[in-house]
Amino acid sequence: MIQLSLFKKNGKSFFWAGKILPDYYLNRAADLYLFCRKLDDIADQEIKPIALKKLTSIKNLITKEDYKSLNRFKINMPEYLKNNCMAKIAIIDLLDGLIFDQGTVNINDNNQLIQYCYRVAGTVGVLMCIALECKEKNARKFAIDLGIAMQLTNIARDVLEDAKIGRRYLPVSKTSNLSAKEIRDVAENKKLNFKKNKIIIQKIKEIILLSDQYYSSGKKGLYFLPFKIRIAIAVASNVYREIAVVLERKSFSWYDGRVYTSVLKKIKVTIFTICEELIYKRSEMPIHNKNLHCHLKEIKK
Repeated sequence: MIQLSLFKKNGKSFFWAGKILPDYYLNRAADLYLFCRKLDDIADQEIKPIALKKLTSIKNLITKEDYKSLNRFKINMPEYLKNNCMAKIAIIDLLDGLIFDQGTVNINDNNQLIQYCYRVAGTVGVLMCIALECKEKNARKFAIDLGIAMQLTNIARDVLEDAKIGRRYLPVSKTSNLSAKEIRDVAENKKLNFKKNKIIIQKIKEIILLSDQYYSSGKKGLYFLPFKIRIAIAVASNVYREIAVVLERKSFSWYDGRVYTSVLKKIKVTIFTICEELIYKRSEMPIHNKNLHCHLKEIKK
């Protein structure tokens, strides 16, 4: 019950969709969410040198499969992830992404952006496959894409919040090599930095368009899931995707801080998604677009 309470408090969109899951899978998903959340909190809330030391130690313990020693970091690794080779690889890749965040974060291009999104979120898609006991190997590729899509949505939404902690995930180009400090300056005075603000908005739009490619692929992977679980994942995907709609409705005003999806909108999206899944028939096994993973050498392990 404590796990579910924390899940509800800290993962509102995911808990909303998770309520559709059978209790057994809801509890497993809650355990996974809180495990990943604890790692995120270390990465984002600790002083960088301390966070780096902790994350590196955790990575070493998981590499050695010394799960008992994780207790000293107050980390409870779900039992179903222990001694699972696929889970071990995904968690190590996840930790590599969080360790990357402890340095100077300036994403150079879309390739590096997708690599990062795989590490911190695509890996969670793999772990969710394990949590939901989806044993179909091909499903993993689509789950990775859904994780990447959601992380791209996070990046589009959290431009200012990330800049405040010295991170810039917006890919650069010859005309848009903005630093985290410059992004903060633009937020403070948009009129003075009109051109830079225009560049940031354009980059946000590009990230949203990129995320749509991965959402579309992730949605194809619903084919591999039982009906009730498929509904829950589809709802989670569409509710999260709605964040981009809210951003667009607010004219991409990233400088006003994080946007949220209202409860009413969640209800509308949920009803639409359920109807869509009831009507739409997935009769053919989907073929994954390998171009979406062409720069992800990690998943070839």
